[in-house]
Amino acid sequence: MDLGILKQALAGKSGARLKLWMEICARCGLCAQGCHFFQSDPRPEHVPAYRLKPLAELIRKKGDVDEAFMQWLVDTAYGTCTMCQRCTMFCPHGISIAFLVRATRALAVSQGMTPQGLASGLANALEFGNNLGITEEEYIETVEWQLEELQAEMPDAVAPIDKKGAEVLVTFHPRDIKFYPQNLYCYLKLYNAAGLDFTLTSAKGWDSTNIGLFAGDDPAAAELAGRVVAAGENLGVRTILTAE
Repeated sequence: MDLGILKQALAGKSGARLKLWMEICARCGLCAQGCHFFQSDPRPEHVPAYRLKPLAELIRKKGDVDEAFMQWLVDTAYGTCTMCQRCTMFCPHGISIAFLVRATRALAVSQGMTPQGLASGLANALEFGNNLGITEEEYIETVEWQLEELQAEMPDAVAPIDKKGAEVLVTFHPRDIKFYPQNLYCYLKLYNAAGLDFTLTSAKGWDSTNIGLFAGDDPAAAELAGRVVAAGENLGVRTILTAE
């Protein structure tokens, strides 16, 4: 552990919004009504407000913690929350616990404690442009395969790639390409039936899920988001249709 880096990361995350929400949380527990973790296993540690406890303790201790504390923080921030934000719908103060959990994850990232599954997916995203490590060739072949299947039903169907000046750039979740290509078939069918002026991209911006954001890695999140924006700007589209 590097406490200096941890304290620096904590200071960087301790803005007005974080301080306000940490201060006004009443620990009322109403957020539990919207949490699928709590609803499926109603334990106190599954109440969304509980997920703020490691962050609150870290702030109180001014970053002077040990590795065991950080492991508790990791287990809580990554292991009991998907950052779905349903809890915010039930919070009387409108606190975004997902925002605070993500800030907590960033502190774990500062110590190189991103869980292995997320870390490997993030490495794939940075190298290949998607978190499943799909190559450009595999991606293009899957699009062409599903378009050929669709054209048996809709002969005039298209799936343009890198079409300049299209209205919409369509992006995907990589699982739709690797594991559920029938979803791609359905997307293309809908876009063609609706007469949408769309394009796909062969650039690394076709995966807009941004696992860097989910992991709490700010530089990686910015890099991945920037690739999607760059793909849209290079093609001159007006709208980017994001995955999920």
